[in-house]
Amino acid sequence: MKIDLNSLRPIVLSDRRRFDVELEKMHSQSCECSFVNLFAYQEPYQLEFVDCGDRLVVYERVMRTIHYPIGQWTTPDELREICDAFMAAGLTDGGIYDVPEEFLDRHPECGHDFEIEFDEGAIDYLFSVDKIATFTGPKLRKKHNLVKQFQANWPYAEVRRITAGEIPIAARLATELNSRLEHCEFLEEEELAMRRAWDNFEQLGLGGIILYAEPGYPAGLSVYSMLPSDTVDVHFEKADHSVKGASQTLTWQLAIALRGKAKFMNREQDMNEETLRHAKRSLDPERFFKRYFLRRLPH
Repeated sequence: MKIDLNSLRPIVLSDRRRFDVELEKMHSQSCECSFVNLFAYQEPYQLEFVDCGDRLVVYERVMRTIHYPIGQWTTPDELREICDAFMAAGLTDGGIYDVPEEFLDRHPECGHDFEIEFDEGAIDYLFSVDKIATFTGPKLRKKHNLVKQFQANWPYAEVRRITAGEIPIAARLATELNSRLEHCEFLEEEELAMRRAWDNFEQLGLGGIILYAEPGYPAGLSVYSMLPSDTVDVHFEKADHSVKGASQTLTWQLAIALRGKAKFMNREQDMNEETLRHAKRSLDPERFFKRYFLRRLPH
């Protein structure tokens, strides 16, 4: 398998169609395969990619790892060959990120060539759009109570679609809500990614909503894109937690907006953060996308 690593380059907007075509072959629900995430987080992670036959291989310079190839499923031999090419070029120590559980199920023998690592905090949470929209199940009925409290306290609340005119409002709100959180490296990375998303909102095919508690008082926002499957990826969701029920109402309204467009809502990882994990699990996830990290064994 010939890989010209001299052709490694950053991801640009015109690559969108190519990524979507290859991703559709896998029907992957991974948020890490989302073109929007790869484009938006390109700066903090120094993401690049290279053609590898009829597949695309994403490379993270910061972490010195490759991602599982996007396109036709690989065999363990092909994956080993790709990994070895990057190792021979001194670009990686043999790490492969975002390896789907399905690949390991298909090829249990890959343990002969790779050490397999798993981090629970890297699981994607997938939710039923219909269940959230209709508050189906005991966990979601509790959320309904909070939504009703929000509606009672804010009778003039409304939801607006994020358009070009709403982007500055959404951007200011996201920055303001992040400023209330404890500073960390992740927030710095997210700020860079959001800036790139706002600047290229329409070209990236992004959609989103803003929840107003009352006119002139935005209390939450959600930004998403469609994966080439039956899944929507929620990239950024922020709510004013001083407004009781705003977070639950925002999630519910997003599900309503997505009914008929997607079956599942990928709300991404919890990164082993307990508060975030509790919040995600309280929404009654329908399934999980489990990703693994492979490390090439000495040969």
